[in-house]
Amino acid sequence: MILIVCILGIGVGLLTGGRFQSILHKRFRMKPVLVLSLVCELFLASPAIDDWLRQLNYHPTIRVSAVIVQYGLIILFLAVNRMKPGFLLVMAGSLMNALVMIANGGQMPIGRVILTFGEQAAAKIDLSPHYFLASGTEPLLFLGDIIPCWIYMISVGDIVISLGLFIFGIYLPKKITRQRTLPDHR
Repeated sequence: MILIVCILGIGVGLLTGGRFQSILHKRFRMKPVLVLSLVCELFLASPAIDDWLRQLNYHPTIRVSAVIVQYGLIILFLAVNRMKPGFLLVMAGSLMNALVMIANGGQMPIGRVILTFGEQAAAKIDLSPHYFLASGTEPLLFLGDIIPCWIYMISVGDIVISLGLFIFGIYLPKKITRQRTLPDHR
């Protein structure tokens, strides 16, 4: 859903006079930090790595540490690029998701309402190491994936991130004129 919302924002930006070429000219600080956060996401989402970690005595500690590193990197990237439209919202939503995952051992709780989507939906939770079916007593559950949206569940943080990425998507195709500072020849 989050990617779709960003693409819709780009579409709105293009329909309101933006140019595809402008997307390629946007500048960001600390791009490698974003790439490292994606590596952490792959680490957390991999069932094979999760199985290997479960054999270690410190599985929950490693998982929480990886979540802290992942979201710390995302928030760092967003903070240094905070002047980009929508990035403060993305940062706030990311912080919400990070808090609930850290409070729940590095996993995102999913509301039991997902069971209304059928047995297949519940079975998919077991295949995703960074999610678990909530019992209803988890800390910060109100920040978990408890909102049904089409065929899956989303969190309040996901909604805030989506809004921020929609705004960012609108901005991407817009032409930016950068002011040049001329040397002072006094």
